[in-house]
Amino acid sequence: MRKLLVVTALVLFAGVAFGQTLNKGGAIGIHEWTLKLNPDVTMNQFLEIWENTAVPIMKKAIPEQTPFLLKGIGANNKFEYIGLYYYNSIEDFRKYWNEDGPTEKGVAAMESYGPLMEEMSKLGEFTYTAKDWIIIK
Repeated sequence: MRKLLVVTALVLFAGVAFGQTLNKGGAIGIHEWTLKLNPDVTMNQFLEIWENTAVPIMKKAIPEQTPFLLKGIGANNKFEYIGLYYYNSIEDFRKYWNEDGPTEKGVAAMESYGPLMEEMSKLGEFTYTAKDWIIIK
C-alpha cells in the first residue's frame, strides 16, 4: 500500500512538473515534412537522429523554441510526420522570424543547422513546407 502511494505521488508530480500548455498569444510553426529515405535507412534511424542530434541543436540555436515531432495516426495521414515548434509568445517568435522570413537571429540559427542538414542529407531527401500560427483562443 505504501509503495502504491509513493508511486502515485511520483506520477502526479511528474505530470505537473513536465506538463506543457499552449498559451494564448503563443506561436506555433508547423513544418509538413516530405521524407524519401535511402533504401538502406530506416525510419527509426531518422527518428533517432531527430531526437539525439536535431533537437539539441535546435534548442541551443533557439532556446525560446520547444520542438516536437508528430506522426500521423489517421487514415488520411498514417505515414506522415510534422515538426511542430512552439514559442511561449509572439515576441519570442519574432526574434527569429518575421512576415518576410528570418531575422538576423533566424539566419544565424539556420546557419548553425548546417552540420545537422549534412547528416540528414545522408539519410535521403528531406524537405518541408513551413506555416506559422498564433494561438488566439
